[in-house]
Amino acid sequence: MNKIKTLKTITFSLILLIITSCSKDDNNSSTNEKTIKYEITGNYSGQLLVIYNDNVSGNTTVTVSSLPWSKTINYPSNVLGIGIGGNGIVGKLGTAGQTVSVKIYNGTTVLKSGSATADANGAITLSTLAHVFQ
Repeated sequence: MNKIKTLKTITFSLILLIITSCSKDDNNSSTNEKTIKYEITGNYSGQLLVIYNDNVSGNTTVTVSSLPWSKTINYPSNVLGIGIGGNGIVGKLGTAGQTVSVKIYNGTTVLKSGSATADANGAITLSTLAHVFQ
């Protein structure tokens, strides 16, 4: 019985140690910011409805009227995941065969990238790119 109690105490102590050692120092959050740049390039002549997300404050939607387009955001350290996606706006589509390239950067490092080509109607869908920070 005494061995079980000791084992429980050791297990609880290890769990507590792991939990507290993984916590981040929120007092120094400005140095832990993530500088993220979303970039869309290509020859697509239509307008795009673009949505990006930061898993804390939700979605931001923008209309992109011409390429290239980029947006740089300094996310706080508590943001664990980000993403971007979009599509052509009906009534303001491009031309068949036009292309778009989407990239997510952290500083100068490309985290994710993808591309899309407009269909026969000039419609284009940007596959959602998502990144989870380690």
